Amino acid sequence: MGGWGSGRSGGRPTVESCLTLDLNELLRGGSIRPMTSLFNATLVWRNIGTGKETSRIGYTAHLEEKSGHMRLSYTVTRCTGEKIPVEYAIQLSSTPWRFGGRRWWFECPLTDRRVLKLHLPNGATKFASRQAYRLPYDCQRETPRYRSLGRAWKARKRLESIGGIGDPCFRPKWMRRKTFDRLMAKVDAADAVVEGHTAVLRDLLFQKTGERLEL
Repeated sequence: MGGWGSGRSGGRPTVESCLTLDLNELLRGGSIRPMTSLFNATLVWRNIGTGKETSRIGYTAHLEEKSGHMRLSYTVTRCTGEKIPVEYAIQLSSTPWRFGGRRWWFECPLTDRRVLKLHLPNGATKFASRQAYRLPYDCQRETPRYRSLGRAWKARKRLESIGGIGDPCFRPKWMRRKTFDRLMAKVDAADAVVEGHTAVLRDLLFQKTGERLEL
């Protein structure tokens, strides 16, 4: 693991760049289980594209009926190359569901806030909540043009669209008129933003190069 924000532009890392402990996934996968103790277990992260292992941590877990803890053990490598062994416990608590059963929570080691996910950014030593590290999401760093592109393509996927941004869309036979009109409003609004930003970018390029470029 590199230093804080290493390998990314814009300073502070995002949620997507962190290692994440997802409590619901741990429970579904049996990595932790109520009324059970686990010893010398391991969690592994892999690259989604290649399947290659990228990180691993050791842990023990002990959950009783209403509370418990996970003790994590791993090594953090600083950007200087220094390796730091880390070991600490994360407390877990639960709250009753309205119709029976209990919902489990991590208690953030830095804020004591109840959360379902804990994150470890590059350069940090402890998993903690998104709020503790003030982590943004990748989408929050996107420009208005790319956010609008995303909204436009998302709406177009549900329609019978031809071509790309700005090209016509048609109502699928199975789609209600009200739904179609709502999606088309989203498409039109997003298309307008994209085209507006594209026009500005085209003018800026023309001022710099003296040539009209197609974007």
